[in-house]
Amino acid sequence: MRPQLMLATMALLSACVDKAAPPAAPGNTGTAPAQASVTAPAAPAARSPAASAMLSAEGFKAVRFGMTLAQAEQALGGKAILPDPVDPACSMVRFSDLPGLRFMVENGVVTRADAGPGVASAVASIGDTLAQVRAAHPEAQLSAHKYDANGHYLSFPSADGRSAIVLEESGGKVTAMRAGLQPAVSYVETCG
Repeated sequence: MRPQLMLATMALLSACVDKAAPPAAPGNTGTAPAQASVTAPAAPAARSPAASAMLSAEGFKAVRFGMTLAQAEQALGGKAILPDPVDPACSMVRFSDLPGLRFMVENGVVTRADAGPGVASAVASIGDTLAQVRAAHPEAQLSAHKYDANGHYLSFPSADGRSAIVLEESGGKVTAMRAGLQPAVSYVETCG
């Protein structure tokens, strides 16, 4: 019960953060979701960026998972950079003001974000060691990676289980990170 109280407190604190100043940006292929199951993190790892600049299970800065692409564009004050061709069922989009992030848009709704190096999350950053993540979140349980025999997934679900942060680890380091709504955040691949 205590981890849920921590997550609820974190959610309340993040709701108080000014979301008016957005930064820079950057699929579902129907494959089975990764089998990662872990309990909620005890506390976020200490990070220097402000909480509003961290990828969370709820979103990144002004972009919240579950909002429409039009709402995200309005919140950021700029148009998304769309792939060519656009698949209305599932496309990965970027925002010039959010470098290092790609957002999954399914049927017009932002459901997930995939982070590149330099983007921190509430639990880890790409390049962190597995030992660091496990020390900060000992309750996290590893599951096998679908494609990397030496890799793992770590999942950090929100208190209500509707969203999560998912880390991918290989060779003892975090190599990829995503966050979003279920089931999109559990998809192993992104949109085409």
